[in-house]
Amino acid sequence: MAAPAAYLMSGSGGIDRTVGASPDDVRSALMDLDIRNAPGAPASDPSRSGGVAPLFQLTQEGDDMVWTVTSGDKVAVRMIAHLEPVAGGRQTRVTAKVERGDAPDDFVAPAFRSKGLTLGLFSMVLEDELDDLVRPAGSLSADECRELAEKLLSANAPPIEQQSGFGGVARTAMTLGAVESELKSRGCNTGFKRDFAPVSSRMSDDGGAGGGGDYQAGRPMTDLSSYGQR
Repeated sequence: MAAPAAYLMSGSGGIDRTVGASPDDVRSALMDLDIRNAPGAPASDPSRSGGVAPLFQLTQEGDDMVWTVTSGDKVAVRMIAHLEPVAGGRQTRVTAKVERGDAPDDFVAPAFRSKGLTLGLFSMVLEDELDDLVRPAGSLSADECRELAEKLLSANAPPIEQQSGFGGVARTAMTLGAVESELKSRGCNTGFKRDFAPVSSRMSDDGGAGGGGDYQAGRPMTDLSSYGQR
């Protein structure tokens, strides 16, 4: 469905979503978020950041979860998810922002040099984790979701003669958005980590997705297990 491309092309200022789960549950769901699982596997190839492997640090600052990416002794970027309790703490408003650090561009992965691009990728992985958290029970299987997606796209795609130019792009984006909404309502995974299109594993002590970087417990990963594990 080209959902990642559609998301990045939408001009989104970042995620702003109210989730039907408590901040503790949301925090627990985001504990294993890995930006390197985003399309393009950002920061998984040290050769694209001057040969310097990035380090990833997860910390808790009040209602914020902060993923700090460092290059050597300098900060490349800080990705911040703010978890605001709403509805008496039964729901959570999740917003995101990105702060560029002082590491020179030559020693920073390309995806982290632009705040806009980083925010788009960060928002995508946040959306994916939140979708997993609230996916309804009794969801369709991966095969059923694929079949439904094909039927919806076939039924709603604009005619060939209307698919070119700016108007065609807009109509295609609207179609993708409508199809995505319908799939989500049926419990289908519409993100880039679809069950029927597996990606590499999450972060691990042996280098995680793509084999880049260092994500060792205590250096610099901060253990947030005391914050609302389910």
